[in-house]
Amino acid sequence: MHREFKAVFLFVFISYGLSASSQANSAENPQVTVSVYDYAQLPLDTLTGAEQQATTIFSHVGLDITWLNCSQTNGSRETTACNEMDGPIHLILRITPNVASSSKDIAFGIAFLASDGTGKYGDVFWKRVRDIQANSKIDVTLILGSVMAHEMGHLLLGSNAHAISGIMRAHWEGGELHRISMGTLQFLPEQGRRMHAIVTKQSASLMSSGGRAGDSTANLNGTFPHQQP
Repeated sequence: MHREFKAVFLFVFISYGLSASSQANSAENPQVTVSVYDYAQLPLDTLTGAEQQATTIFSHVGLDITWLNCSQTNGSRETTACNEMDGPIHLILRITPNVASSSKDIAFGIAFLASDGTGKYGDVFWKRVRDIQANSKIDVTLILGSVMAHEMGHLLLGSNAHAISGIMRAHWEGGELHRISMGTLQFLPEQGRRMHAIVTKQSASLMSSGGRAGDSTANLNGTFPHQQP
């Protein structure tokens, strides 16, 4: 009986230690806030599932994602949170029902980048996501979440973010789609290190400046000088 009690106590102690360690590591991860404007009017479970998929992808590179679903805000506080660009690293994603006329035929989204390669705004084309799903029969939430992560990767990595493999490959084919279905299509390690360093540096810079960013509010009707699918 005494041995059983010691074994149970040891199991609980180890489990608590692992849980606390996991929570501590998560709390130490740099944070990225993403405002999502769902102009395609997706079912809530589809959007939530896609956000969970993108969150998992970024967790592998040590970044935590906070999602703000901004299509239907119910008060001034929510509206302010969606549009406020001060504080943590804040990106804007629009899920549009159709494909932008200026995009390439194979593009499933666009990241809008300034001349210095930085950007905060990206579009995801729901029609292209549905086309991929229809041809591959893969869960649409996995595809949408991966596309969202891809466009966020452009915004965090800047210009020339495409790679010969991984989630930032410019053209997804059978191999990439299979890895999406398996949950193994990820950022390359070097890309993960770059994004982690970029977000950490920007967060530290914002803290040292009192949390003031140069662009305080989102303007979703603006024009953008550069596009990267």
